[in-house]
Amino acid sequence: MRIQNSKSWVRYSFAEAALGSLTLVICAFVVRYALQPLIEPYAPFHFFIVACLFIAYLYGYRLALVSTLLSAFLGSFFFVEPYFTIGPASVSDVIQFLNFSSVTVIAIFVIEKLQRTLYARHMVLKIMESRHKISLYRENDRIYFAKSNNEAWAVLDELLTNFDDIILIQYGVGNVKVEPLFLKLSSSAVPILTLDEWQSFVHPEDLNQLLSKLMQPVSKSGEVDIFSMRFSTKPDMPANLVELESFVFLGKPLKILRLAAS
Repeated sequence: MRIQNSKSWVRYSFAEAALGSLTLVICAFVVRYALQPLIEPYAPFHFFIVACLFIAYLYGYRLALVSTLLSAFLGSFFFVEPYFTIGPASVSDVIQFLNFSSVTVIAIFVIEKLQRTLYARHMVLKIMESRHKISLYRENDRIYFAKSNNEAWAVLDELLTNFDDIILIQYGVGNVKVEPLFLKLSSSAVPILTLDEWQSFVHPEDLNQLLSKLMQPVSKSGEVDIFSMRFSTKPDMPANLVELESFVFLGKPLKILRLAAS
């Protein structure tokens, strides 16, 4: 993978980088000037080389090259005989200058190349981590939807299995839909036309119990509640054992009342 913006590896603003570069050059000059009585006329550019390499490492090659030019002037003016003048250059002066400039410039571009390579590798690693996270998120979504589909199919299978035993169904917060078995248990000879008409066929005590259970939220999908109900208002009517199954189907509560297995 080719990183096109690898040249943007510097973390500092231009003002911060310029101030830092100037500070390093001044520090190199101060140290060399302080050691002038001890080491003159040797090593006029050595401390500037160190400063320029630090600038290249921290702030990039542009300011490092500018610092090299500034260091060449300071070293030639203050630390090359005759001091404090820009006079005729001897062969040894030219050799010193060429040695300083060539070594420094080559080192600067080597550091720049390494910094760009390191930055590019870092960016590639971040991209790979990002893609890995995306793949994990997609895998989690796939597992979630697969699990949701499996749960939906499980509910459909529950609906389609022993469908004749279903008495009524409530989906979401909507009204109850009664099945033909309800009419058979309540001995109703006419169809139920209105939404709540079915409640008139259930014993009042059992109706309150059923409505209470239908209004309860689904705490666990697949939960089964078994109880007795009388599908008639007649006092001598026997009770039927029923089971209320609760599911979460497509994000909504689904409750199925069916005859309990004998």
